[in-house]
Amino acid sequence: MASKVEICNLALLRVGETQRISSLTENTEPAKLCNLLYDTIADEVMAEGPWTRAINRVALAQTTNTPAFGYSYEFQLPTTPVCLKVLSINDTVPGQLDYVIEGDKLLADDSAVKIKYIGRITNTGEYGPYLTRAIVSRLAAELAYPLTGNAGVAERLLERYRADLFEALAVDNQQGKPDAYSSESLIEIR
Repeated sequence: MASKVEICNLALLRVGETQRISSLTENTEPAKLCNLLYDTIADEVMAEGPWTRAINRVALAQTTNTPAFGYSYEFQLPTTPVCLKVLSINDTVPGQLDYVIEGDKLLADDSAVKIKYIGRITNTGEYGPYLTRAIVSRLAAELAYPLTGNAGVAERLLERYRADLFEALAVDNQQGKPDAYSSESLIEIR
């Protein structure tokens, strides 16, 4: 799969940049911008949806701390891979269990917590084609204005990112059995 540099070059191509980079540390404006933006953009795109390659499941370790108020238990969120977003807790419908994320901790009244979460993928070779495409699109949208000075180009690329994100998540999530929600649970969430 594509490396960070290859992903950046694909994004630069979408912006209309003719100059390619060979390293994120080279002394060119495109490389400096890619180096500045890449990791943040990749994390944001991963957190935007349930990418099948980024989903992880884990039972959380309870800390020795007790929250001062509001909740009975504190749990350490995963650091390998880093938790970017909690998708569900204890296999319940989102919104059914009362919990909160504060920093790198999850607070809850349940004494045992299992989560499904989006974990940071650091190896670009593990992204897969759909996540790669979404990161390319978002990076292109972010690079557009600094490289072209044209807000219209930046806006068009942001719209393309939104369309690419929707399509990529739809295709990526066609694998396996989808999560099922009852009509009562959906009404409770509202």
